[in-house]
Amino acid sequence: MVRFALLLIGVFAFASHARAEDEMELHLVLAFDVSASVNDVEYVLQRQGTVEALRSFTVRAAIESAPGGIAMSIVQWSSIGQQALGLDWMHLKTHEDIDHYAQSIADMPRKLPGGGTMIHAGLNFAAEMFDTAPGIARRQVIDVSGNGRTDDERALLEVRDRLNRQGIVINALAIEEDHRDLTQYFFRVVIGGEGAFVETADDFPVFAKAMEMKLYREISGPLFADFLK
Repeated sequence: MVRFALLLIGVFAFASHARAEDEMELHLVLAFDVSASVNDVEYVLQRQGTVEALRSFTVRAAIESAPGGIAMSIVQWSSIGQQALGLDWMHLKTHEDIDHYAQSIADMPRKLPGGGTMIHAGLNFAAEMFDTAPGIARRQVIDVSGNGRTDDERALLEVRDRLNRQGIVINALAIEEDHRDLTQYFFRVVIGGEGAFVETADDFPVFAKAMEMKLYREISGPLFADFLK
């Protein structure tokens, strides 16, 4: 009986340790706009800006300070039925992890040739990624980058509200290349959930700095919110 009790204690201790090893701060899906309004040069700027942001001192420090690290994946979206996996999940904790994933992003091809701006379809596809995310995260965030308004606002509002009810936070990076009111539009119809926010880039060439700030805020989460108080 004593031996059986000791065995049970060992099993529970192992399970508890395994759960602790799997726990992390954040599951983050980056959702890249590859609709017709984003040409190939702008796609490269979006991709390279993300690489630069990930390699920045502030984002590296945020990842390495996050309890258990974070896991990140990338999807590409445009019209209904036109979404694609850009990069699958990777658990990021160390400099080496970050450098490896940044290089993978730098090599990531554009998977879709263009199409409409169906942001809700991109959000649905991004949300499905959480089903295959590694480990257990304290927060789940979708990070939408885009340079235009949605083609179906009603569907977007429905999807946003449903995902928020599931506990998924939606943030956005508004690339105000053609629409100077895009930040306010994203505030109104795209973002949602606790602490949700919009970061603004005036156009694609300054995307990297905006992405750096956005990633830092998303990864730091409550710590960043406390700093702003």
